[in-house]
Amino acid sequence: MRQKIGTAINSRLLYRARAFANQKQKHLNEIIEEALEQYLTQSKKKTREGLPSVVRSTKGSIPAPVDLVKEVLEEEDFFEV
Repeated sequence: MRQKIGTAINSRLLYRARAFANQKQKHLNEIIEEALEQYLTQSKKKTREGLPSVVRSTKGSIPAPVDLVKEVLEEEDFFEV
């Protein structure tokens, strides 16, 4: 079921959306629906149960004190496979 909504949007963004819709020969509402669906789908993939991804929130690294890193690197079997 489709439902009408009212919202305010940045005029430049609206201009770009209308130009894109004309270029793709689609209605503006189709462009907005597709963009919203894509945004919501990507947002769901980025989070798990509403919590931010650990990798994303730490950007792939967990800080450790320099002394601890040196100690680990100096361990004899650190480089043994």
